[in-house]
Amino acid sequence: MRTLTHSRPTRVNGSPAVRARMPEVAFRRLSAMHRTAVLSYLAKRTFGDPQLAEDLTQETFLRALHHPEVLSADHQSALPWLYRVARNLLIDHLRSRRYRPVEVGFDDFDTLVDESAAANEIDLLLTTWSVRSALASLSDQHRAVVTHVYFENRSINAAAEILGVPPGTVKSRCHYALRSLRTTLREHQPVA
Repeated sequence: MRTLTHSRPTRVNGSPAVRARMPEVAFRRLSAMHRTAVLSYLAKRTFGDPQLAEDLTQETFLRALHHPEVLSADHQSALPWLYRVARNLLIDHLRSRRYRPVEVGFDDFDTLVDESAAANEIDLLLTTWSVRSALASLSDQHRAVVTHVYFENRSINAAAEILGVPPGTVKSRCHYALRSLRTTLREHQPVA
């Protein structure tokens, strides 16, 4: 009868210290390869807030650190996973901001109301100026139709009668005038 001797299993990954460092090395490599791409992806979607983009990028890679399957995967196949996590983190952040009420102390309330009223007046003036400027860019025919229908609250038929054109013409001029206004206002929208 033959006896089998069991040899000690070889360590594929080396010593315990080497195994402990493997996730760190993989994480550093993953971060070096994709950090700029993820940061750029988030920077385009955070409405010009570089600090938020940086915070979300760090959180994305922190989550990758807790998922060994991402660290052990091919680094190119990890990029879609990183984008998905970054996108989900951004959505979570925007949702939490939407539902979080603004906290104001009683001492700051009067100041806040004064600043809010001033900001509303400024916004109203800017909006009025933008709309007037956009209306001035319309042709006389389109401006007349918009004025009668939207500013003077006349019906299509009443505007058609005043302008001496068929109701269908008033409708089409309204359509093209509004499309032109929308385009003009989008082009001149102030950057927040």
